[in-house]
Amino acid sequence: MDEDRIILELKKQGIDLVSSVPCDRAKGLFFKLPEAFRHIGLTREEDGVGISAGAYLAGARPAIALQSSGLGNMLNAILSLTVTFGLPLPILASWRGREGEKIPAQIPFNRPLPGILSAAGIACTEVSGPDAPHEIGDAIAAAYQKRIPHVILIRPECLTETGCSVPSPVSSPRPFSVCYERNWRTPVMTRNDAIRAIAGNVRDEVLVANIGVPSKELYAARDRPENFYMLGSYTQVSAIGLGIATARPDKQVIVIDGDGSLLGSAILPVIAAAGPKNLTIACLDNGVFGSTGNQPRPGQDTADLALMALGAGFARTWTVHESWELEAALAAKTGDGPSFVHVRIRPGNSDVPNIPLSPEQIRDRFMAALV
Repeated sequence: MDEDRIILELKKQGIDLVSSVPCDRAKGLFFKLPEAFRHIGLTREEDGVGISAGAYLAGARPAIALQSSGLGNMLNAILSLTVTFGLPLPILASWRGREGEKIPAQIPFNRPLPGILSAAGIACTEVSGPDAPHEIGDAIAAAYQKRIPHVILIRPECLTETGCSVPSPVSSPRPFSVCYERNWRTPVMTRNDAIRAIAGNVRDEVLVANIGVPSKELYAARDRPENFYMLGSYTQVSAIGLGIATARPDKQVIVIDGDGSLLGSAILPVIAAAGPKNLTIACLDNGVFGSTGNQPRPGQDTADLALMALGAGFARTWTVHESWELEAALAAKTGDGPSFVHVRIRPGNSDVPNIPLSPEQIRDRFMAALV
């Protein structure tokens, strides 16, 4: 089957957002996906899990396309986010490592891949041949009907190229100049102080809170249906925010992320490239891994998150140390993003209880609030 038949099956199933990392065995498909759908290009496959989760929660119908090797990077996010919250996720994968594979590194993970997915309880369809594109559509339909992840493995011999030409790169450089001077002061806020400042200054904005204590602190500060509380999936909260902001450009989205989480992610340049004007990342930087006991993180005194956001392509960044500065930055961000607020805080966790909501309850009331 050629890429046009695959795209037709995706469209038949109502797919309206695709995130992808390309594979050289399906070049034509990965060139055509951005032309056929709203598209977010990834640099790391697992970010597509968070983007798709956020997009679905906000009313879109997402899918991911990638090389099958990338599934190894995605397993924890799929299980701790997609499966935990009961979200649909069709994943279209060019299946590497089969007989005739010329790259030895593709074989150890990919050859036993159906068994790996089965052991993880992840549904898998092996497309039977080049004349069975309907099997792709059936698998996508099953993912949405059952609210589950479903991997669709397409062997290279099932794919044919239509001979599409490689598009010429389009260069539209954004004028950019920066004079950057770091002026770090001694932090005075705790994370709980910062979260209370954020929660106390929102009206109809969507809030997405990082895993662990940050979500619990937000729940204790101000629970509302427009809050999405993370329960797992380290590094995925900003990706979820990007998915929501992309699917609902009419909604202001504020992500409460952490320094350790963002430093472990590849999402900042993806957000900057996508350019959602309605997305703000509030990075609460205490220099430690707070939810696991406040162990110091790498780069505690050297990594500058605001400068990293600038380098990734964010148009607007702030570094704040006090609650009034944080409130001013949030007031200034509206409609002109993506924006990045580097909130320097003191380590420490407040004594707050666990969130008394199931994953399904968090999902359902959040989706109802966005209707």
